[in-house]
Formats: sequence, structure tokens, C-alpha cells
Amino acid sequence: MFFGLDGVEVALIITFVCLFLGILSGFPVAFAIGGSAVISFAIIAVMSANGLLMVEQTYRGTVEMVPVLPDGWQGAFLSTISTWSQGVFARAFGGNVETLLAVPLFVLMGIALERSRIAEDLLTTMARTFGTLPGGLAIAVVFVGTLLAASTGVVGATVVTMGLIALPTMLRAGYSKSLATGVIATSGTLGQIIPPSIVIVLLGSIVGDMYSIGQENRANELGVSVLEMLGEPAVLSTGKLFKAAFIPGVVLALLYATYAFGYALLRPGAAPPIAFADDDSSRFDVAKHYDQRTGLLILLVLGPLVAMVALWITLASFGIVDAQDSVTSTGLLSHGTMMVATGGVVLMGLALTLRPLLSRLPILVGLAGVVAYVAVDLLVLGTEQSAGYRFLAYGIPTLLILYGLKTALGRLGDVEVLRVVSPPVILIVAVLGSILGGITSPTPAAGLGAAGAIMLAAARLSGGNKAATRVILWSSFAVIIMLLMRGNFDLRMSLDSIDLEDQIAIGVTIVAYHVAIFGLLFSCWTLFSKGVMTPVVRETTKVTSMVFMILVASLFLSLTIRSYGGEHYIQEALRAIEDPRVLLLAVMAVLFLLGFVLDFIEIIFIVIPIVGPVIYAADPALMPPEWITILIAVNLQTSFITPPFGFALFYLRGVAPPSVTTGDIYKGIWPFVLIQVVGLIILWNFPAITTFLPDLLPEN
Repeated sequence: MFFGLDGVEVALIITFVCLFLGILSGFPVAFAIGGSAVISFAIIAVMSANGLLMVEQTYRGTVEMVPVLPDGWQGAFLSTISTWSQGVFARAFGGNVETLLAVPLFVLMGIALERSRIAEDLLTTMARTFGTLPGGLAIAVVFVGTLLAASTGVVGATVVTMGLIALPTMLRAGYSKSLATGVIATSGTLGQIIPPSIVIVLLGSIVGDMYSIGQENRANELGVSVLEMLGEPAVLSTGKLFKAAFIPGVVLALLYATYAFGYALLRPGAAPPIAFADDDSSRFDVAKHYDQRTGLLILLVLGPLVAMVALWITLASFGIVDAQDSVTSTGLLSHGTMMVATGGVVLMGLALTLRPLLSRLPILVGLAGVVAYVAVDLLVLGTEQSAGYRFLAYGIPTLLILYGLKTALGRLGDVEVLRVVSPPVILIVAVLGSILGGITSPTPAAGLGAAGAIMLAAARLSGGNKAATRVILWSSFAVIIMLLMRGNFDLRMSLDSIDLEDQIAIGVTIVAYHVAIFGLLFSCWTLFSKGVMTPVVRETTKVTSMVFMILVASLFLSLTIRSYGGEHYIQEALRAIEDPRVLLLAVMAVLFLLGFVLDFIEIIFIVIPIVGPVIYAADPALMPPEWITILIAVNLQTSFITPPFGFALFYLRGVAPPSVTTGDIYKGIWPFVLIQVVGLIILWNFPAITTFLPDLLPEN
């Protein structure tokens, strides 16, 4: 006994001291974690063999002291490996391999957009758009940081990119150093939560198993099965976590932008508006057309989107909109119909607002097509019709919509900000839409995102070559065709009998597939010839290797903790806290502190498997598992920006100019830390923010 601690407690201290010393040693994190596992196990084995680490054990009413490794290191090693190889270790490299495949694809997506300088174009254009407002450049940084977070999904990459591109621009514009650094650091950490996020993918690969184990333990204590207890299997998918994370991420981004705008109003000298010289006198002045009534212009631009989303949510809450491919569906409209209607109304409404002097007839024809599309779904179709009949019924309305969209997109392409912003936005919407809409799972969506990012980068670097752009556009259109076929027809070719309509759909899909593959290969060749593909693949390989090496090393560390009963000890200590919400608060506090010294990957693969079976054993009606997971993600995001140890602050310090001191960064980040705390309080008191979309949208 040391200082009144038993052998397991001392062994835990030894393990975590070795871990922290390994991380602080300067070695790569994966090797530091793996090395700390081996070294701590060796120290514990030697001390246990010499009787220095003892623990009480009750046998037939007699309490006796035994070593923490009663069978020696050989027995502990063989027993732990045998047990673990059938449990979490097997799940990590077996059942979750498809989820983990999304990691390199999302990383590739983000790095391709970064290396093609699309991020720089985004910032320049958004600065021209918002820069004339007080704090407009800071708002532009929040907007671009949100888009980059949704595309890269990696905190460090977003912070470094925004620091290199945005910080010098903001300083030259006369912005306060504290505001500039605070906005950049916090906007970059949105990659922690806004899907498609690598953090959410990795969490999804772990917490699904933790939720299943926790509910199985709770069911065993109650003497019933999980199905009897919950009425459904204990499943928590990565797609469900993506849906749960979307609204909190957007709310945090809006809070950041609101603070920047309010700061500029209170201290205009620290966030001045910027005047840009307009060297194109032929450009249509939208603000002048609306007599400089900015409020009216914003209402006309955002009004259709807000109105359609509100209508969609209202109809879904009353059961009028539902997933009509379900046998239990009672909805009159499908989510797919509402998606088409919302997209059509928003895009054509934008064309009417931003190009008001051009003919309105094509746009009105397209809007009539939207009405007809909804009417067909409402009055003609039901769940009993075949996919082919539904496809034909939608034919004429679809042609009308496409006619209107062709005109609308051509006109919107003349607007600089939309021309620059729309490609990455469309890519992100396609990736998220395929997940949120239940069309596919995160891994195929990640493949779509990676391919789309490569095509976007190739189009950006083609130098205005119309032939190359045309090939990429046709390839993108082929991808859309494949998504439509996938969402409406049964494309399985292994069936004994295939309906004629499905045969036609399969044929169309095969043709579209070859067109898309040709466009993808052409895009890869374009990037290779421009010297971009090689660094993209190299960086993707480095980041992916780092993630999976940390995964392997973390599992070895977990083996060490499990060998002497440390995992069981921690779980029993947590179970002693009866109130599940108090338990969650305690775990959140520990994770917050660990976020100062460990990156999110180490925390996910080391800490979550230990505490997960306990915190996810709560009644899901009281504490939904997706709510717990998003709270953890936002909590870690807060930890990563909190002085003096926040990782994001170190990333930004590494790329900031010498004129920006560490004190400037710390001073600027505190208001955003408070915003994060406010966000956590809101999420804690209103779990529906995270459960709303998963309940509303269909699961694949």
C-alpha cells in the first residue's frame, strides 16, 4: 500500500503517468501511447511479482491480499489478449471497419479542397460580400471556417488554413488582434462537430458498441432482454450522430457570427468595415436595385429557405411528411418530395431576387413544375405504386423543374459570390443530404465527397478550359443520376428475377457509373499534371496513418489497463454515482481536463471505451445516446480552445505572425469559451436540439 491506495489505484497512477510523460517526451503520439502501454505494464508486472502492488480479495468469506497480477505477467497477458480479441478489439477491426473507412475519404476530401486553393477563393469572395458591414470580415471568416470545417473535418487543418489565409488579411484591415485570433481559432474547431466530421466518424465507431454494451448490462440487471426493455435494438449509428450534430454545429456558428457583429457595433474601431474598389462597372448592383434596403434584400434571399424548412418541419411533425418507402408510413408527402420542392423554390427564388430585370417566365415555369411535383406525390402516388410508375409520374414536373433550374443556375452563375461559394456548398449538401436523407451510410457518402472534391479541385485548376470543365460537369451529372437510381430503384443484380423497370434503372446506372469514373480519372490526371495530386495523397496518407496508428496504440494501452482490473475499477467507481446526469457531468469534467493534454483521437480510443459502458447504460428516454455523444464532442471542442492548453491555440500560435502574441490569442479566445459554455448549457437543458433531426429524418 502506498499512501493508503490499493494496488489497482497505484497501477492506474503508474499507467497515466507513463502516458503523460510519453506524450510530453516529443515522440509521435502513437508511439508514445504504445510505448507507455508496454513500459507501464512492465513496471506493474515487476512490482506485482515483488509484492508491492496488492489488492484485497474476498474468497469464501476470507479477505486476503493478492497481487494485482495474480498469475504473473504471462497469465495476465494471455488472458487479456484472449478476452479482448473476442470483444472490443474484434469490433474495432471487424464490425467497424466500414465506418472507419470513411476517415481517409473525408480527409482526402478536405485536403483536396485546401490544396486547390478553393478555401482562399472562398475567403476572398466572402470578404467582399460581408466586408462592408461592421465586423463583416470576421463574419466572413466564421462562414468560411464553417464550410471548411464541414469539408475537412479535421480541427488542426482548418485552424492552420484559416490562420495562414485570414489572419494577415484581418490584421491589414485594422481588426483587433484578439478578435481576429479568437474568431479563427473557434471557427476552426467547428470541424469537431459539424458533419461530416472525423470526430463524429471515430466516435461513431466506438459509442455504438458502448451503447449496446451499456444497454445489455442494464437489461441483465433488470432480468429482461434489450428488446423487451427498449422495444427496439440498442443501435446507435454514425449516420444518426451526423443528424444529431448538424443543428448544434450551425447554432454555434451563428453564435460566433452574432458575437463578432455585436463586438463591431460596440467597438467599431476594432472591426472596421472595408471598402473594396469595384473595377467592373458593368456588374449589376443588387443593393442599388433595392434602394440599399439591406433588410429587404436579406429577407428575399433567406425568406424562401426559412419558409420552406419551417413548412417541412411543421408538416413532418403532424405526420403529413414521412418516409413513404416504409410499410408503416402514413405520410401524404415524402421527404424526397420536400427536398426537391425546397431546393427548387430556394434556387429559383434566388434567381428572381438577384437577377430581377431578366425574364421571369422560365423561372415561373420551373416553380409551376415544383407545384406539379408536389401535387403528383399528394394526389396521384402512394406507397403501393412501383418505382417505375412513380418515376414516370414525376416525368413532366421534373422536366419543368429542370427547365427552370437551368435558367436559374445560369443566372446565378453571373453572381460572383454564388459562383465561388456554390461548388463546395453543393458538395457538402450532396454528402450530408445523402446521409441525412437516408440514401446511403457515411462511408459511401465519404466516397462521394472525396470524388466530388477531386472533381472540384480539377475544375478549379483547369484554368478555364471549357472542354475539361464540360467533362467534369457531365461526370457530376452522372453521379446525381446514380444517386437518383439508388434512391428509387432496386439495383441488386443478384436477384433471381428483376423487373423491367429495375433492369432499365440498372442499365442507366451502369452507363452513369462509367461516365462518372471517366470524369474522376480525368480529374485525377488533371491534378497530377498540375502537381497537386501527389501532395494530396501524401497528406491524406500521413493523417490517416496517424489516426489508425493511434487506434492500435490506444487498444494496447486499454489492454494494459484491463490486465490489472483498472477498467473494472473505474467503471465500478462511476456506477457508485447513482444519478446518471451527475455521472455524466463528472465524466464531462474529466474529459474536459484530459482535452488539455490529449487529442480527440486518444480520448476517443482510450477513455470512451472505459467510461462508455457506464454512461451509455442510462435510460435512453432520459438521456438519449446521441445527446450524450454530441455533448462530449462540444465539451472537447470547448477544451481545445480553453487557455492555456487548448490545442487550437497552439495550432494558431504556430502560424501567427510575430506581431500577434500569445496574450493576444488568450485574450481573444475567452469570449468564445463563454459562448461554448452557453452552448453546452443550452444543449444540456434542451436535448431535443440533438434528437430532433434523427427523429425527423429517416434512417438508412
